[in-house]
Amino acid sequence: MSDIHEVNLATFDLNLLRVLDALFIEQSVGRAAARLRLSQPATSNALARLRAALGDPLFVRGRQGMVPTARARALRGPLTLALRQLQEALVPPEDFVPETAHRTFVLAASDHAQLLVLPQLAARLAHYPGVRLRVQSLPRDFPTTELETGELDLVLGVFDLAPGDRAPRGFQRQVLVRERYMLVGRAGHPALRKPRNLDLSLPQFHVSPRGGTEGSFERKTKVRRNVVLFTPHYLVAPWVLASTDLIAALPERVARRFAEAFPLTLVPVEIPHEPLRVQQLWHPHRQQDPAHRWLREQVLAAARASPAGP
Repeated sequence: MSDIHEVNLATFDLNLLRVLDALFIEQSVGRAAARLRLSQPATSNALARLRAALGDPLFVRGRQGMVPTARARALRGPLTLALRQLQEALVPPEDFVPETAHRTFVLAASDHAQLLVLPQLAARLAHYPGVRLRVQSLPRDFPTTELETGELDLVLGVFDLAPGDRAPRGFQRQVLVRERYMLVGRAGHPALRKPRNLDLSLPQFHVSPRGGTEGSFERKTKVRRNVVLFTPHYLVAPWVLASTDLIAALPERVARRFAEAFPLTLVPVEIPHEPLRVQQLWHPHRQQDPAHRWLREQVLAAARASPAGP
């Protein structure tokens, strides 16, 4: 049979741990009582309950006072650490001061969200030399564990368009922007002069972050376009569109970024469609963290400062 005395936390009085900690420090029931502002009988009674619960005398009399037993010595390190962590957890978080902070934030974001947020966000963070930002590509599977453990602070992207990109319930969400689509082609593209009469049989370019061959437009309208080029990223789009007769339907802010640097024509998509919702998501345990709240505010402001049409 095992001689280990098991403790049931459901019935164990956790207040006794404060008494045990004081006994470690003072090595005297009287001094431990004074430290805890308890009567000596109450402290003696707590020690008796500890001995009964743990199945060990814990302290024996010695020349210099109460001497901890081997069982008590084994408890001291874990107990001290646990009480310190609990104390730190109960202290209200300090205000985050970005001007003096030294902090690295980590985001996972789609290239759409990166194009939307990072130019303005980088400009904002430049005012805070101790604040750094590390951006990772958005993984194919939603990074639930990374958000739970704190490896990631935020996830940015468009979610819930298809079964493969569902974000789990229970995470905090905020819509950064709603994106309508724009038709994009090379400057002077004849098909874009009369977008209401666009021929869907024209060769088209489609960005499919999840690697599929069907967009949300096709799934919802059952209309088929003549897509001849699929890519998982937006990066190559302006080079392709500016140098070929391919056209593409791109999120408006992405399209306007590209048109700042490439000879492209942009016209609104005339077919009614639901806008894309670009969101930031985070774990609920970060909700009240002042530093994290500040980061979310910066991301939101950066996203909404991105160029868009009326």
